[in-house]
Amino acid sequence: MDHLYWNLGTCAGGGVFEVELRGSTARVCLMDGESYQAYLDGDEYEFFGGFYDLSPVVLEVPYDDHWYIVVDSYPQRIRVTVGQIFD
Repeated sequence: MDHLYWNLGTCAGGGVFEVELRGSTARVCLMDGESYQAYLDGDEYEFFGGFYDLSPVVLEVPYDDHWYIVVDSYPQRIRVTVGQIFD
């Protein structure tokens, strides 16, 4: 499975991440560890996010857990920057 991902580690609910996309549209998914493993296994999974053609994409962590951001696109055509937003 060809995708880009960022292991965010354990994050508290309410944490906010910004994803900047350059070069292509993409499906941007925020997934907990269990859903990310299901994604890798080709099983059904849940995520927060969706398909975006404008950036930045802002995603809020809904609850305390281990989180990943996954970007489904053409890795050779897209540049992605992920950062946490602090108040």
